[in-house]
Amino acid sequence: MTATTEATCGPTHDAVLFGVVRFEEDGSGRVRDTVITFRSARDAEAFARDRCWTRFQVTPLRFFVEEKPAELGDWMVLGGHLDHLVTRRAGRYR
Repeated sequence: MTATTEATCGPTHDAVLFGVVRFEEDGSGRVRDTVITFRSARDAEAFARDRCWTRFQVTPLRFFVEEKPAELGDWMVLGGHLDHLVTRRAGRYR
């Protein structure tokens, strides 16, 4: 269960980052660890081999982000600080 080259770990032409998934040694196929992010499949594989992992798979990472406008009350990062968008209602005093 190891990917030894970028070509063997699947379609990577549009992947920007890579991760490595380590499986349990008992052959059950259960995931033990997942480590992200690496700049190349080769770097991810080197990480696993340096730690003597024997059952692992290198995989391209894709992050699906649904774009939606911020709504009132949402948390956002503005100007490098975490700010809260405050909902103000007309005619309401505190």
